[in-house]
Amino acid sequence: MVKGLFLGVFCFLLFLLHTSIFHRFNIRRKFFAVALSFFGGLFIYTLLFLAVPREYFQNIAPALALAFLNGAFLHFFFYYFYIHFIQIMDRSVSTRMMTEIEKSPACRLKAEELEMAYSMDEKISTEMEDMVILGRLIKDGDEYRLAPKGRLHSAVFKNVRDYLRLRRS
Repeated sequence: MVKGLFLGVFCFLLFLLHTSIFHRFNIRRKFFAVALSFFGGLFIYTLLFLAVPREYFQNIAPALALAFLNGAFLHFFFYYFYIHFIQIMDRSVSTRMMTEIEKSPACRLKAEELEMAYSMDEKISTEMEDMVILGRLIKDGDEYRLAPKGRLHSAVFKNVRDYLRLRRS
């Protein structure tokens, strides 16, 4: 358990190297690069897990504390995955378009038919209302402005997007 925790953290740090690669180079297929770095890290983790003796990590930290951290880590990331999955299902335009195509009579739609089935105006107004409820926007009459929480989130997202050279879409 201790070995897996240390090697898992080490390989996650290796995985995070993709951020410096994205910053330094203009990677066009970013999702592919992230997936490749994930599976590469999983391969390195497996090799290290099989090669490093268990006793190597035994005296580094108390086993009870590491067992607790391991469980907390798993709980957090299962929770995070679930919340992220729900967000994708609820808010993703791509998911909604695939759903509309699938439920059409012939399981195919032209772009114009898809635009009629999925109202972007409604999508935008719903998202704006949600951001007001979450405290990211303030509604002034029929206009919106960033709340302090929204300015902070916007600055964080802008900096991460700029650092990773993510496109504006």
